[in-house]
Amino acid sequence: MTSPRSSRRDFLRAGGLGLCGVGALDVLRAHAAPGAAPRARQMIVCWLGGGPPHTDMFDMKPDSPEEYRGQWRPIPSNVVGLQVGELLPRLAQRADRYTVIRSVSTLNKPGDHSQAPLYWLTGNPRLTTGSDEYPMYGSVVQRLRPGPADLPTHAVLGEVDVHTHNALARSFLGPAHAPLVFDPMKDKDSVTRMLTPELEVPALDRNTDLLRTLDTRLRQHDRADELIAGLDQYQQTAFNLLRSPKLRQALDLSREPARSIDRYRVKPKQTRYPAGDPLHFLLARRLIEAGVPVVHFNLGYWDWHGDNFTAGRQQMPMFDAGLSALLDDLEVRGLLDSTIVLALGEMGRKPKIDNPKAAGAGRDHWDYAQFVLAAGGGFKGGCVVGATDRLGERVTDKFYKVESFGRTLYHLLGIDPETIVTTPANRPVKLVVEDAPLIREAIV
Repeated sequence: MTSPRSSRRDFLRAGGLGLCGVGALDVLRAHAAPGAAPRARQMIVCWLGGGPPHTDMFDMKPDSPEEYRGQWRPIPSNVVGLQVGELLPRLAQRADRYTVIRSVSTLNKPGDHSQAPLYWLTGNPRLTTGSDEYPMYGSVVQRLRPGPADLPTHAVLGEVDVHTHNALARSFLGPAHAPLVFDPMKDKDSVTRMLTPELEVPALDRNTDLLRTLDTRLRQHDRADELIAGLDQYQQTAFNLLRSPKLRQALDLSREPARSIDRYRVKPKQTRYPAGDPLHFLLARRLIEAGVPVVHFNLGYWDWHGDNFTAGRQQMPMFDAGLSALLDDLEVRGLLDSTIVLALGEMGRKPKIDNPKAAGAGRDHWDYAQFVLAAGGGFKGGCVVGATDRLGERVTDKFYKVESFGRTLYHLLGIDPETIVTTPANRPVKLVVEDAPLIREAIV
């Protein structure tokens, strides 16, 4: 049965207010907290939802049997001993700027899309079905170290897959610390339209009045509902955020030189899989320049069961161009040292190819091994952490649990992972519940 709280949220959204009615208001409920001096002040997460094939990208096994090694060959990088897949030539020449971690794994039930994304994006295994989830890293930053008042602390660009959405919508920190979710690359995106200069201020003021009236009527029915109570104190601030000149300018790609935009773009072979938009890399850079602390986006769909070598020719060149341009731009602007850049998915792909001779040969789910690419913000450049066996199936050196990954991120962000936060049920919980060592080999 739908809870009263859920139905009120749905009612607000159904009223045409969308994120402006609830999400964009709640995201402003942040409470600053003192913390350690951070090595990283900002973070970008490029989520490769579905699970990219580690043995075709950053953990190549050229000496394995044919049914394992696949169609692509390794190419040398600018770091001695590190090879990458042949569809990543630009990243090969920038390997001195990032670390490849080959030894972190969820070790969950193999192929579990519902469990693993939240594990990676929160540092904690998923809670019991139906309960509130642990908060994403950006939500914790929103709670403990919010950014400038005229910018979102945690921005999510583009579509969010259903499993990641659970971490966004059901965090026990509450909707007050949810990110601002929008897609500037889509003309019909309602939040983005509200950020355009053409929208007159009186229209926003009318929406403010409408929302205030609606909130008052809802509170008359249930004054105890945390979602509704107190919304009015955040309303004007939320609309000020949507009117923020700084945010508008960051999202206005007409201000970006054409040559710069072209560096992020490629025209790969199109497939039946959603490709994502490499310009999200560029938008992420512009939001970081503006001062947004955490930016997250999903780059297409990587769950290729039967078309690994077809879909890879679509996705990998976009990933290669977009991430390479992002690393270049952050370095030139002096932002890479203070900005963590992550690229990862919830799992790897099965090293042994299904139907290797078939036109639609693919790799199944595999979460015993995968890769994480981490750059900037205190991560070393030109570094490889851990190893897998000769087939790429199991970690054989320097195994780390995902909790270590989460604790390492918080460490670099200057947030103590032992910090206690209180749930709406008044239950104290550590940011990363399980004690685990930092991935020291990966950080400066």
